[in-house]
Amino acid sequence: MVRAGVVIFIVSILMLSAGCIKGGNFVYSKGKTLSPGKELEYPFTGPVNLSVKITSNIPVEVKIMGGGSVLKDFGETTKVDAVVPLPEGKWEVVIKNTGNETAKLDIELRGS
Repeated sequence: MVRAGVVIFIVSILMLSAGCIKGGNFVYSKGKTLSPGKELEYPFTGPVNLSVKITSNIPVEVKIMGGGSVLKDFGETTKVDAVVPLPEGKWEVVIKNTGNETAKLDIELRGS
């Protein structure tokens, strides 16, 4: 009984990890650190309604980009809570630390 529960838990974690790595429709990261001048990129494929929830201890630059163009620019902010419709194509949520100190982020990105 316990062994089956452990296997289900491990498979669930692997599936979530694969989604984050391969551009699935869900990303969740609590306490993620981002050094000064560095950026994070999370890929998504449209069409999808993308729920974007990001909080940071310092302002970070948040954009949704695709094909070299900006679909949505949230500017430099400590909080984003929005739903953005992504058209057909490949898109990336880009979070960049433009400051001089390490950012601590909570990130939830969900496509539906």
